[in-house]
Amino acid sequence: GHLVLVQVVYLTLDNLNTSDCDRTNSSGDKSKCYWTNSVLEVVVGEGAKVNHSYMQTQSTTATHVKWTSVRQESGSSYKLVEVSCGGKLSRHNLHVQQVGPDTSTELSTLHLSMADQTQDLHSRVVLDHPRGYSRQLHKCIVAHSQGQAVFDGNVRVNRFAQQTDAGQLTRTLLLAPRATVNLKPNLQIIADDVKCSHGAAISDLEEDQLFYFQARGIDAETARRSLIFSFGAEVIESIPDVSLREKTKGGIRELLNLGLATPSS
Repeated sequence: GHLVLVQVVYLTLDNLNTSDCDRTNSSGDKSKCYWTNSVLEVVVGEGAKVNHSYMQTQSTTATHVKWTSVRQESGSSYKLVEVSCGGKLSRHNLHVQQVGPDTSTELSTLHLSMADQTQDLHSRVVLDHPRGYSRQLHKCIVAHSQGQAVFDGNVRVNRFAQQTDAGQLTRTLLLAPRATVNLKPNLQIIADDVKCSHGAAISDLEEDQLFYFQARGIDAETARRSLIFSFGAEVIESIPDVSLREKTKGGIRELLNLGLATPSS
């Protein structure tokens, strides 16, 4: 049979610090096909600070769709750290809107496609008021010849968002022949007194990095795994909760060891 799982969560936070660890795991028998659809809506009140950590590890036969909507009021801070490695098809639709001045948004995401999977992030950050701050770092690892990654990231700096500081960077490792990534980083600037930047890079591992390891007696396979893990570690290290961070590290190491040991067809 086919399972359909739906979850809706609404949070309003005022004048407090919170750590919201939202982890989605595999659902029972991995041979079954199922669909999950979760919605998270967050209102970050004036001066509030939210740390949101999210790890998506659904079965690789599943379809996973997640919607996250964040509204930030004056002086608030929202930090998201996401690691997504499950699902046959996984898509996260993320929308963040700053509705007051002196507001900070930081988004760090790592997507891994180690099998015949599609990992998809569609994000939109809207800055409407003065002295806004936003940073987005998105990393993808595609290690299967039928694996795909998609990033469609939009940052919009509107007319009254003067003195805004906004940056966006996406980096992807393609580790197998015919592995695919589709990138669409997009920075729209209407205000004229701003500091904004964005960039995108796609590559395999650098041969000189591998040579550096091998010159010190480390075999090529160990060197390769170490470099791939290090690529994603920048995002994983941002997880504020120590227990969740260490658990995520262990899960990613196990996934890399399994995925890189299995030749992709």
